Amino acid sequence: MERLKVEHLSYSYVPGGKKVLKDITFRVGVGESLGIIGLNGSGKTTLSYCLCGIIPHYFKGVMAGRVLVNGKDTRKTPLSELASMIGIVLQDPNVQILMPTVEDDLAFALENYNVPREEIKKRLELVMELVGITAIKDENPNNLSGGEKQLVALASVLALDPSVIVFDESLSMLDELAAKRIIAVMQKLKQQGTTLVVIDHTAKGLEVYDKVFVLEEGRVIRRGPKEQLLQDKLFLNKHKIFF
Repeated sequence: MERLKVEHLSYSYVPGGKKVLKDITFRVGVGESLGIIGLNGSGKTTLSYCLCGIIPHYFKGVMAGRVLVNGKDTRKTPLSELASMIGIVLQDPNVQILMPTVEDDLAFALENYNVPREEIKKRLELVMELVGITAIKDENPNNLSGGEKQLVALASVLALDPSVIVFDESLSMLDELAAKRIIAVMQKLKQQGTTLVVIDHTAKGLEVYDKVFVLEEGRVIRRGPKEQLLQDKLFLNKHKIFF
C-alpha cells in the first residue's frame, strides 16, 4: 500500500521563475524509508514543504503535478488535516518548540485539536517512552542539548500519530551520539509501520534507508536501493556525495 505518492511534481516560488523542482515522481509504502540526498540548493527543503502541504497552502508559487498522502491530494486537503497524516521534523528544533516545558510542548497541538485530556495523557506517555524523554518531561526545552531538543520536536510530531514523517535535515547538526538516538527511534517507527522520508545531505541516516534517490538542481538524477548507490564510486565522486 502506498502511503506517499508524488506524481510529476514541479515547483517555482514565483510565476515565470526558476523551477526549484522538476518533474519528480516517486512512491513510498507502509513502513518504508526513502533517503533523499543532495547538495545545498538541490531542492530538498522545497520538496519537504511540498510533501507536507506547506506548499501550496503557505507558500503559493506555481506547482504542477500532485502529492498524495494516504490517497489525499495535498492541494485539496487542509493543513490541519494533513498534520494528522504527515508530520515534519525540521533541521532546527527551536523552530518547533514553543512551550515552557517538554510535556506542555507535546500537548500543545493535541489541545488545539480538542483531544480529550485523558487521551492526551495516554498519547504523551507513549511517545515520551518511545523516544526516551520521559525523564525530562518537566524540563524547559531551552535548557536541553541539541539532540534532546530534536527528540522533543520528533515527539511533538508523533503525538499527532501521523502515518508518514519527513525528516528535513534533522540529523545534519547533531553529533554522532545524538544522531544515533534519533536513528534508533526511526528504526522503531519503521517496525511499527510508519513511512519515513529522510532528507539528509550528510547521509548520517544511511542505515535507515530502504531506497534512495539523489536530487540535483531540482531533478532526481539517480534512484534505487542504497546498496547500488554505495557501490558506484564513480557516480558518488562525480556528484560530490561522500559517506
